[in-house]
Amino acid sequence: MTTTEAPEGAVEETRRRGRRLGDTGRYVARRATMLQEGRHRSRTVAALAHLRANVGKEPGSDPAIWWLTVDGVPGKPHGDDPTREERAVHAALTLYAVHQQARSEAMHRPGVGLGHAVASLERNHGDADADRTSPVRRRFDAVVTATDVVEVTHHLRGLVTQMRGAGIGFDYGQLADDFVDFQRPGRQDDVRRRWARQIYHQNNDTTEERS
Repeated sequence: MTTTEAPEGAVEETRRRGRRLGDTGRYVARRATMLQEGRHRSRTVAALAHLRANVGKEPGSDPAIWWLTVDGVPGKPHGDDPTREERAVHAALTLYAVHQQARSEAMHRPGVGLGHAVASLERNHGDADADRTSPVRRRFDAVVTATDVVEVTHHLRGLVTQMRGAGIGFDYGQLADDFVDFQRPGRQDDVRRRWARQIYHQNNDTTEERS
C-alpha cells in the first residue's frame, strides 16, 4: 500500500512548538495534518467517517483505515496482537476524526497538551477556578483513573466532543505518545502527572502553546 505523507514542515513545526515527539507521535502528527489539509477530498471525507466509526474498536478490524492506522506504524509486531504503537495510533486518529468533524479549523494543534485543552475547556465553561467538582474535571477524572487505552478512549471521547463544540484543539501527536507510555509497565502515573502539570500550567516542555 502507498502512504500519502504530509509536508515534513508540519512535523518540524510540531517539534518546535511543543515537547519532542517520539516516532509514534510524529506518525500521528503527519496523518492528522494530512487529513486536515485534505478534508474536502472525497477519499479523506470517507476516511474520517471510517475513523469515527472505529472509536473504541480493536485496531486493524476495519481494512478501510489500514492505510492510516497500520501502514508504516512504528514498532515491531510480536505475534498477531496489536502492538502498543498500533493501539496508540488507532486510538489517537479515531479520536481526532471525532474532534475534527464539521470543523473548518484544525483541531490538531501542535504544542497544546491534553491537559492544556482540558484547562481551556473549564475556562470556556466558566470554571476557570474550578475544583474537582466541576463537570469538566469530573469527566477528566474518569479519563485519568482509567487503566487501559480502551477505557481512556471511551471517557475521552465525551471531552473531545465538548472541545469540538468550543473550538478547542490539542496535539494528537503528543496524545499518541502518551498512549504508548500509558501501556508500558509502571508508566501510567507518569502520563497522569504529565496531564496534571499541563492543567495547572506547570509543564516542563521546552516550549508551550496554550489554547
